[in-house]
Amino acid sequence: IRAVIDDEGQVRPDASPELLRLNREVRRTEETLRSRMEAILRREMSRGTLQEPVIVQRAGRWCLAAQASQQSRVQGILHDRSDTGATVFLEPAETVELGNRLRELEIAVRQEVTRLLAELTAKVAARAEELRRDLGTAAVLDMVTAKARLAERMQAHRPTLRSDGYLELRRARHPLLTGEVVPNDVWIGRDFTTLVITGPNTGGKTVLLKTVGLLTLMAQAGLHISAGPTSEVNVFSHVFADIGDEQSIEQSLSTFSSHMTQIVRIVNQVAARRRRAGGSHKPGTSEGKESEAEAAVNALVLLDEIGAGTDPAEGSALARALLEELHEAGCRTIATTHYNELKTFAYQRKGMENASVEFDAKTLAPTYRLLIGHAGASNALTIAQRLGLPRRIVAAARRLLGRRGREVDEALRAIERSRRRLEEKQRHAEDLSTQLERLRAEQERELARLQEERKRLAQRGYERARQIVAAAEEEARRIIAELQRQPRQSRVTQRLREEIEELAARVEAEGRELTGEAPVAEAPARGFQHGDWVRITSSGREGYIEHIDAGVAVVRIGKLAVEAPLSDLERADEVSASGESAALAERIRTRKALTVPTEVHLRGMRADEAIHVLEKFLDDALLAGHPQVRIVHGKGTGALRQAIHAWLREHPTVRRFADAPPSEGGRGVTIVDL
Repeated sequence: IRAVIDDEGQVRPDASPELLRLNREVRRTEETLRSRMEAILRREMSRGTLQEPVIVQRAGRWCLAAQASQQSRVQGILHDRSDTGATVFLEPAETVELGNRLRELEIAVRQEVTRLLAELTAKVAARAEELRRDLGTAAVLDMVTAKARLAERMQAHRPTLRSDGYLELRRARHPLLTGEVVPNDVWIGRDFTTLVITGPNTGGKTVLLKTVGLLTLMAQAGLHISAGPTSEVNVFSHVFADIGDEQSIEQSLSTFSSHMTQIVRIVNQVAARRRRAGGSHKPGTSEGKESEAEAAVNALVLLDEIGAGTDPAEGSALARALLEELHEAGCRTIATTHYNELKTFAYQRKGMENASVEFDAKTLAPTYRLLIGHAGASNALTIAQRLGLPRRIVAAARRLLGRRGREVDEALRAIERSRRRLEEKQRHAEDLSTQLERLRAEQERELARLQEERKRLAQRGYERARQIVAAAEEEARRIIAELQRQPRQSRVTQRLREEIEELAARVEAEGRELTGEAPVAEAPARGFQHGDWVRITSSGREGYIEHIDAGVAVVRIGKLAVEAPLSDLERADEVSASGESAALAERIRTRKALTVPTEVHLRGMRADEAIHVLEKFLDDALLAGHPQVRIVHGKGTGALRQAIHAWLREHPTVRRFADAPPSEGGRGVTIVDL
């Protein structure tokens, strides 16, 4: 095909040897014909028979434009006449034969092209099924590539598809908006199936409706959506929308009529689906959950400014009835409104929820953030003033608004202020939780490292101790064997006893080296006597003294008599529990160090309540071994700070305290050295 057809879809002049020959012949014939015609043109112009000095083609023949009155003076064939009749187009008789030859060659070229295309067509027809499959594959690849490029350009993600009616869009953005776009979180279908959005004009309510609808349809078309990767989209059987104003002079439709015309279509289709599905249901019941799988309720309905464009009382009542109808049908409905009655209605009706687009009272501008769970004020007067409406008119409107309207707006503003305070506290709590989790993870890693180190040292100590004991046993056996060969008392026995003492001291020193314990200062010799119940500290065995000789006692342990230096003895009833106490204290200190923070928060507490919490905190901090702690009490009136400082001055474990540096809290934080 490439050998016959060029990139522009035309047959190549050299597609075959015959076609190349014919095309060359055509060019030569045309050149000859043009030269002959130009010569005749010059001649006839000099005779004054031509209307214009041009060569034209008529019906594929090369002609001269002669004056009609001079036609008889030019020998040739008439092919055409101008609309006015003043000009006739004649083929000179001298070029007729060349013209005929050119037409023959052109016909031959067309025939050769037809032959080549027929051959190609036959070859393509032989592979038609393969080519159709390839064309389908190419179309699919083209579509997939287009989807991928769109997703890359929008920084889109693949959502999780659901079939239970739940829709959750995280950080959703309208796919056509560019620049600094405020993302929003929207969800519906689990705790509520109807969402009523209120808030100021120009606040982004309509854009939000379009975003939900577009992203839903994009997901159902197999496209990635301009939302976060954790987004979930239900596959709806229908997506209905009444967004924007479709006034029509031709159809005599007002704003209200245009909205109602579209809403009537939506309601009729929903009703028809309900009838086909077998009737209505109540959301939330087991019967309702089964019915939600039916097409009658598997619809997303988006209504912009529901009930607007008519009398507010009637429009509000109509809007409530429409929302009730769609809610009972199980549709997932999102509607925008300015009616206060709909806000109250959504609060009272189970399965419905309020939402608002946020308005910044300081900048008098919308933030375009959606706040689900909070009804918003329209702020129409504030926006009108920001857009330049004179203050006197805005003030007069506020007076005309009436007490009830002002009370409703003030209540909504109070709710908004409370929400912001709660969000701030929640963010603070989340930050603290993150910090605590990080500290806990670090402590767990450190504890694991210490335990691993302890195991390693214990294993190494065990091996070394085994070697020491084996060597000591061998040395002891040698000394005992030699003692048994000696008389009861002699210089040799004295020397051997000294060797035993030296061996015991060496074993004890090496043991301390392994455990890292400091050598214990030798206690002064106690006044032991015959019959005392003692413990041999090097072995831990207990018995009574049979007799004492030259600083060495013979201790009866059962049937065994053991000689031991007096320095290795202690009274059994005076054994100190200091080792167990120290170990217990160390375990308590380690546990406290892992669990007790170095900072306590007392903001918002009464003085007596704060002192009680602080006392317990300082006790734990001492047990944990913290050298310094932070007390966060806030600035406020300063009363809590004064009470805490007065208490700290009397506390016996407090070395000193002072306010934190300004960058770390200043007078709202006290640093305590313990």
